[in-house]
Amino acid sequence: MEIRIDGNRSTAENWMLAQSASLDALPELTNAQKEAADALQVSHEAYARNFYAGELTRSELGAKAERAARVVERMAQSKVPGVVLEDVWLKTFAGKYRFDLDLNRNRAVLWMDEDLVNEWLDSGSRTAEERIARIVENGLPASWNVKAS
Repeated sequence: MEIRIDGNRSTAENWMLAQSASLDALPELTNAQKEAADALQVSHEAYARNFYAGELTRSELGAKAERAARVVERMAQSKVPGVVLEDVWLKTFAGKYRFDLDLNRNRAVLWMDEDLVNEWLDSGSRTAEERIARIVENGLPASWNVKAS
């Protein structure tokens, strides 16, 4: 399964971790990043700290996307045995997840709001789970012989 995170953001917690990180923990900037820091009139260290904060959050988002993908795949397989989740793509600026499912080389795409997925993963909300299950069931092609709930 491929996990893709588009866009960049950081949490306050990760920004604070990056600000207190040792210089050794900071990423080495590429020439392009150094030029961007210079153009923004920001020190290379400050740019590296902000980049590091974003990378910490990106790692967390990737783990969350993988968790969501595993559960969405399980839900889809309960409706259509043999379906495989190929890709999950979090579009951070749009606040949407895209799940690409495959059955015998036929693809289906499911879109879900990031907030809905977060509500489900973070709190175990039964309402969020039911909404996600409906999205999965209604989003799978009828030709895949979807089992009704």
